[in-house]
Amino acid sequence: MADTELKEASLVLSAIGQRIQAARKKCRMSVAKLSAKTAISSRFIENIEAGEFSKLPGRSHVLGFTRSICRELALDAEEIVQAIKSAMYPAPMTEFEITIAQQMKRPLVAKIVNGLKSVLGRIAIFKEPIP
Repeated sequence: MADTELKEASLVLSAIGQRIQAARKKCRMSVAKLSAKTAISSRFIENIEAGEFSKLPGRSHVLGFTRSICRELALDAEEIVQAIKSAMYPAPMTEFEITIAQQMKRPLVAKIVNGLKSVLGRIAIFKEPIP
């Protein structure tokens, strides 16, 4: 991941943690009580609320713990889990994308591809819908 992508992911995860913490406080529930209700360690709940998902043991724990906490706090668990997946586990590039990325390193190919993008983009804008 690029430096910018890491910062964006960090901001997303931090916002998710704040949202979970706000929901817990709105329910007037302590971390200890949430821990007892979900059987998730207080330390892990605190990590999640701090947006420090990387401190959890692994992907299944990150997603499972978050899902359980969200359900307990009446948050949309699937929406939040999807946001975490997008931030922490971006989809791998397809073979085609890898080929294009490799080709873009070659100056002439990069110019051709960028030119095609520009032309195709302009065509798409002015193209009339097919009935």
